[in-house]
Amino acid sequence: MKLEADIKTVAKSIIQGNEKRKKRIKDGTASAFDIKAVEIVANALGATCENIASSRARKQMQEKIYKSILYNQPYEYIADVCCGRRQFYNYRIEFMERVAAAMDMLPERKEK
Repeated sequence: MKLEADIKTVAKSIIQGNEKRKKRIKDGTASAFDIKAVEIVANALGATCENIASSRARKQMQEKIYKSILYNQPYEYIADVCCGRRQFYNYRIEFMERVAAAMDMLPERKEK
């Protein structure tokens, strides 16, 4: 499924604001949204890259995907990526889709 541009932008913004939300949680000034969003981002990230057998390699790839969205960093500027460009961006899209789905931003799929 292709993410609509507006949904992709919002999902990306939620991911990019995650570190500030974590700080507010730590400081005790977090909103209910902050708490929910941090949980959703963590769960979505943890569920990506399922096809990588090694848990260590999967965790490293998840960190690279997270940071690439957090800092708007393209594939070409990330060192030691253990997959090709297309696969990397597929992982990124999967991560954003999972965030969007958990935030109820995706339309219901109609059965044919």
